[in-house]
Amino acid sequence: MFNKMPLSIESQVQLLKARGLQVFPNEEEEIRIWLNNVHYYKLSGYWLAYELKNQSGSGRLHKFKNGTTWKKVKHTYIFDQKFRRLMWTAIEKIEVSVKAHWCQYLSMNYGPFPQDNKNLFSTYIYKNHGSYSKLITSYAKSNALYAKHYRINYPELKTPPIWIAALIISFGEMVNWIKYINSAKIRNEILRPYGFDERIMISFLTHLIEVRNICAHNERLWNRQTNKEFIIPKRYTRIFIFNKSHKANRRIYNTIIMISEILKSIDPKYPFLSLMKDLIKANYLINPYYMGFPPNWESLSPWNTLSPK
Repeated sequence: MFNKMPLSIESQVQLLKARGLQVFPNEEEEIRIWLNNVHYYKLSGYWLAYELKNQSGSGRLHKFKNGTTWKKVKHTYIFDQKFRRLMWTAIEKIEVSVKAHWCQYLSMNYGPFPQDNKNLFSTYIYKNHGSYSKLITSYAKSNALYAKHYRINYPELKTPPIWIAALIISFGEMVNWIKYINSAKIRNEILRPYGFDERIMISFLTHLIEVRNICAHNERLWNRQTNKEFIIPKRYTRIFIFNKSHKANRRIYNTIIMISEILKSIDPKYPFLSLMKDLIKANYLINPYYMGFPPNWESLSPWNTLSPK
């Protein structure tokens, strides 16, 4: 039976202090402002890493480890904000690039409307409320000037040319439009520029949808275990992290590494890994272990090949 009552901001502060969070006198007003503007339960995801583990069960003890300060919790939250922005920029580069390759290859080989070719795609695309229906709806509702232009000048079209469709569809739908192409050869041709087999790329793009959504909704990412695993390319296994059962670790470290490999073919001069290293090093209160980083990560490939600042 639910019997929890809401707490005032002052009561929230006192509860945290009673559970062992160190709040110094000059931080009292600051923590109240944060609890007012960020929210207790949003912040709770960031202090979870600093709570004592319950050795007798799976429930939380709601007790902080000795020495856990408000400053550490606050800077963990700020670090995650910066980390998500860096990840978002990288993911955006991949999303835009994949859409461009999808559009260019299919338009050059199948004309302006390959999405209407039911021999090209699986029936999954055309089922009720499937990707094709979503494209029709998105096109009809879009306020973008390019969509309005085509609706006004070509009212007979249910869907726009693929070069407009690529601008309208979401990243998740984009992955479906590639994943459900009937021919593996065509999927490989579209994804070949990234240097990986289509199975690996589609696996990773599906994983990236989850990470992108976490970033888009301002959710905690830095120490998260993702739900969607992706296939680790065999020739690159030495730079990824695996768990005791030899499965790829689902911490965000492996995502960072795979993004960096793909960016080499999209924007090779973008210093993604250097920016990531600088961000981690600048936030000395953050332990990258919780992100899946190995203890000696700076001496390992690809980090040890980065040019010094």
